[in-house]
Amino acid sequence: MFRNVLILFFIFILVAKGESIKVERNYFFTGDIGKVLIKGYDEKKRYSVVLKNRFGRWEFPVVDKEAFFGIPLFVKGKYISLYLKKNGKVIFSKRLKIFHKKYRISRITVKERKITKSVLKRIRKENILLRKTFKKYTKKLFKENRLHKPLRKLVVSTPFGAKRIINGKKRSIHWGTDFEGKKGEPVYSALSGIVVIAKDMFFTGKTVVINHGLGLYTLYAHLSEIDVREGDFVKIGEIIGKVGSTGRSTAPHLHFGVYINDIKVDPMILLKRGL
Repeated sequence: MFRNVLILFFIFILVAKGESIKVERNYFFTGDIGKVLIKGYDEKKRYSVVLKNRFGRWEFPVVDKEAFFGIPLFVKGKYISLYLKKNGKVIFSKRLKIFHKKYRISRITVKERKITKSVLKRIRKENILLRKTFKKYTKKLFKENRLHKPLRKLVVSTPFGAKRIINGKKRSIHWGTDFEGKKGEPVYSALSGIVVIAKDMFFTGKTVVINHGLGLYTLYAHLSEIDVREGDFVKIGEIIGKVGSTGRSTAPHLHFGVYINDIKVDPMILLKRGL
């Protein structure tokens, strides 16, 4: 019996000296991003953040004492549970209130491009590249707690979450924020990080993707020029390209996207609130 009591005592001590976990808020919006702070994070252990309700489940790896998670745009239900797992076991849970934002319809007319077999192959290849890229995790690569504006002046032309109707046909959701811009206007890195994509793509034209670590990525599309190379480390506010109208675009503008483990989140939330 004494031995059992001793074992329980040591278990209590281990728990008492374990992680201190904090989630910044109790409520989030659809398309929102949140952060979990883990005091006492152990690099030798495997952690993950899980969002779950009866409508779905989303998991976000953890590689540092800070961990981001994204609220999917079409998450259902008024509440979602957040779990922090350590080596597969739940060590923390919190119920989050979800507010569902409404998004407008965006109607645009663009010149149709013929989708040949080779073009379709290119589209699929580029989509696979993006999906794989946005799911890669590294250590934190930035020190900033606020984003730098990607353009000098931010005037929204099409918001995140808008339902696209292109040439009269229903298309996909607008997964970023479009800002008005003049051709040749400089585009700035929103945070410090490593350039992981810098190339011309079918739909987004000349595109730059930056890895900021912790599963957080920013995307800059329809550029007229790309001024960085893949593998470059860029500092916050550094010029990475120039505004253009390449890819599927009706006029010069900047499409700015933010991703966390390939979950698309609303860039304006981060630009207004910070990290």
